[in-house]
Amino acid sequence: SSDLHQPVLCCIMAAAAEEAPKRSAADILAAFRSKINRQIAGEPDPDAPKEEPQDGTTFFLTTSSAVRKRKEADKQKRELEEAQQKFKRDLAEQEAMAERQRKDLEANGRGRKRMPHELEPHQRSGPTRRKGDDKSRPFWAAKKPTRKRAKVTNVPDGLQFKYFKELLEKATGTITEGHIDEDTSTAYLTFEHAQDAQTLYEDFHEGEISGREIQVELLSDSEPVLQS
Repeated sequence: SSDLHQPVLCCIMAAAAEEAPKRSAADILAAFRSKINRQIAGEPDPDAPKEEPQDGTTFFLTTSSAVRKRKEADKQKRELEEAQQKFKRDLAEQEAMAERQRKDLEANGRGRKRMPHELEPHQRSGPTRRKGDDKSRPFWAAKKPTRKRAKVTNVPDGLQFKYFKELLEKATGTITEGHIDEDTSTAYLTFEHAQDAQTLYEDFHEGEISGREIQVELLSDSEPVLQS
């Protein structure tokens, strides 16, 4: 049986020899050098097997309705972030304002305003008045202070005059005499300088002492004063 297969095997070997001709060592070395040179130069290798396209890439469709919903959600997110930033800014401004008010209402919470030396530089200038404002001022609140006497109504019950006097002097100026009529909760004061009495009116008329609103009125020297 081996004799029968021998002619077939010889034919196969001959065909293989014809399809793949023999290469000399010089040819193999030249081909190797050419491949190395192409790799160095970055040229493609013509003998390299071609890459097959890879499968597994996913493509998908999104409806226009879904796109609109996504855009609307993104818009709402941006608006929410902007609202949160605005809230933080407003809160910071309110806290700063509250801090300024706290400083203005120090002295045991009785309503003392800060003295000029306690104010910030930009706060030390006096209040600006528009032309014609003087026409609305009461007749006893003249532009040039001349009255040293003042009346304060709705003074809190239980507030002794010596503490009341100390409280006002810190915010205005020296009070030479005065008293509190406990029956009417009204205080009568005489200042050393008319400007200090004017300051009391301008700064504290319709102000508060411990949360209780007070009214200030300047008195002429001829007006009678109820004595305690």
